[in-house]
Amino acid sequence: MGYKTGKRELILELLSRDRDASYTAEEIAEAITPGGSGMSTVYRLISELVESGCVRRLSDGKTRHVTYQYVGDEHCHSHMHLKCKGCGRLIHLDEDVSRAFEEKILSIGGFAIEEGCFLFGRCRECTEVTG
Repeated sequence: MGYKTGKRELILELLSRDRDASYTAEEIAEAITPGGSGMSTVYRLISELVESGCVRRLSDGKTRHVTYQYVGDEHCHSHMHLKCKGCGRLIHLDEDVSRAFEEKILSIGGFAIEEGCFLFGRCRECTEVTG
């Protein structure tokens, strides 16, 4: 994957510190370099981390809003996730719950989910705020 740089390690440290959070490229740049300079370097490093599989690129598919989240271990690939569109919180579903959901989808529509996926919606706290 190439050599490890100081900024690459800072990005990994930031993202792995809170595995339920996801960050925009701008938030990452600001966190590792006060003033947020060096966006091209940040984008290049994030792209490398996404390609390596330890960081996942998240998009709701409807907007250009993209965030990045650490998924460094294989465990995160074996279950589904709920992503709050309000606060950005990520909820990891238990593997048994994920497997039961995948089996139900397969039995209803003959659709086989091949890797952990994200379902977008609103968490309890954001639902209570918006009513």
